[in-house]
Amino acid sequence: MKQKIQKIVADALEMMDVDTSSLDVVVEVPKDSSNGDYSTNVAMRLASVLKKKPLDIANEIVSHIEDDDFSKVEAVVPGFINFYLSPTYLLKEVQRIADNPAGYFQSTLKQGEKLAIEYTDANPFKVLHIGHLYSNTVGEAFARLQEALGADVKRVNYQGDIGLHVAKTLWGLEKKLKDEEKTFSDVEKLPLAERVKYLGDAYVEGAEKYDYSDDEVVKKEIDEINYYIFYITNPVLEKKDFKRFEDVGMKEKYVKGRQWCLEHFETIYERLGTRFDHYFLESEVGATGLKIVLENVGKIFKEDDGAIIYEGDKEKNLHTRVFVNRYGLPTYEAKELGLAFKKKEDVDYDTSIIITANEQSGYFKVVMDALSKLDIDIAKNTKHFAHGVVKLPNAQKMSSRKGGVISAEWLLDETKKKVLKKMKESSTVPVENVEEVSEKIAIGAIKYAFLRVTVGSDIAFDFDKAISFDGDTGPYIQYVYSRCSSLLREFGNEGVSETHLERCSSNPYVENLTRQLSKGRGALLGSVLTYSPLTLCQYLFELSQSFNSFYQNVRLSDMEEEERSILLAIVRAVMNTVEYGLNLLGIEVVEKM
Repeated sequence: MKQKIQKIVADALEMMDVDTSSLDVVVEVPKDSSNGDYSTNVAMRLASVLKKKPLDIANEIVSHIEDDDFSKVEAVVPGFINFYLSPTYLLKEVQRIADNPAGYFQSTLKQGEKLAIEYTDANPFKVLHIGHLYSNTVGEAFARLQEALGADVKRVNYQGDIGLHVAKTLWGLEKKLKDEEKTFSDVEKLPLAERVKYLGDAYVEGAEKYDYSDDEVVKKEIDEINYYIFYITNPVLEKKDFKRFEDVGMKEKYVKGRQWCLEHFETIYERLGTRFDHYFLESEVGATGLKIVLENVGKIFKEDDGAIIYEGDKEKNLHTRVFVNRYGLPTYEAKELGLAFKKKEDVDYDTSIIITANEQSGYFKVVMDALSKLDIDIAKNTKHFAHGVVKLPNAQKMSSRKGGVISAEWLLDETKKKVLKKMKESSTVPVENVEEVSEKIAIGAIKYAFLRVTVGSDIAFDFDKAISFDGDTGPYIQYVYSRCSSLLREFGNEGVSETHLERCSSNPYVENLTRQLSKGRGALLGSVLTYSPLTLCQYLFELSQSFNSFYQNVRLSDMEEEERSILLAIVRAVMNTVEYGLNLLGIEVVEKM
């Protein structure tokens, strides 16, 4: 509708002999609905050009507008033009949503645009924590929103399978096996989740020794393991005496441990409804990143105390960072360069979007600055979005190094437990469906809590608030879908002929609900263009509020058949909108709650 109003206003101005070739007609949705469904300030912007009072210009524009889609178009002080959608138009929109929601909401605006969206980026040999869950939630929403407008999206996951964290884990694994008088075969016999947990505990053991002790012998051993793991995955370094590692079968432990972690991650991705198109491993890009840095020493990079660094531009507020350490190994920064070139080679994209935590923003700025000097096109076509930190009540900031990491799986399971308890105590859901329903509600509660804030903001996750069926929550919106479904099961799901549209009640609750429904496409468009799932969350919440007011004040059983059929079409439109919107956020609906 915004586009239509822009054209209507432009046409009116042409009738007034006003040159509109360089004029951008801005159309907004007023915060106060009494000021119309849409409004423009174009008259005030033209006042100085036309040497007329804004209100006079606005009135003249209005005099040239005749369109049945509007019940009223008025000029108001100091020069706004307000547009009020007609009941007939609103109900026709309702019917379209009720009959074909995909056709109504989907668009070709971004058709032909190819996007690579990288998110989650969990590391084998470490826990997939709630920070990864936040990244996954944002990334999946980004992908689905862009696809809704026709973009070709490739989902990318970059996983760190080499590096110090791997070396710390393998060192800790050897210590744990010795201390517990176990063999690696004993660990292999455990269920997958327990094997991964065993590796996580081993990581904590190694990290404690490397990061928080003065044991230089242990630190040297872990550094040597780090060198060894890089060598066996990328044999471009000088070969050293690796016999002590080979004697304990460290390569086998590394390969199997990595596979366990990757398999376990997939069980979590399946729960979250995410399927990646491309996986990249640090071991696949490490040698490339190292080669790039070494080839550009003296040009882009410089040697410094046995390491190779990229000197940050102080004017750009960039820190100096190490790209190759004193052992000759590429750091995360160098591997990121290797990934950039590998991704461009393997994934056909116009724009590469990378989603990480805020704390990596400084790191990315330096990497992108270095990349711009290596390949300006790749750097120019790469966008970085940073999300905040998830904080739980009475919990400190996560630190996997100290073992205080909060796993994504724990948050999913704990939320599900609380939902399940709530459902068993008060729900009418059949017992056989409670497990399935509580899983959908729990995941919906978490995802919505993550998405209802501006991307980049920290999140204070409160279990009770997140799973509440009242307020701005995922379960509240899921419950609206369930209520709609219940009404349609009770009263039927018949269609509406256009001849009956005028019979719609003038009830203010009905009118408000139809107006909210008409704003859905605008909310979707705003979410996509600004990479803001928050915009869609706000819309779904407002729509849900309007529906619940309708539900509480409009009795379908008291209506005549023809009028009830129209109201049921409105209910169906709400149900379809909620389902479509939640799906774009990566949240499943629930038929019965």
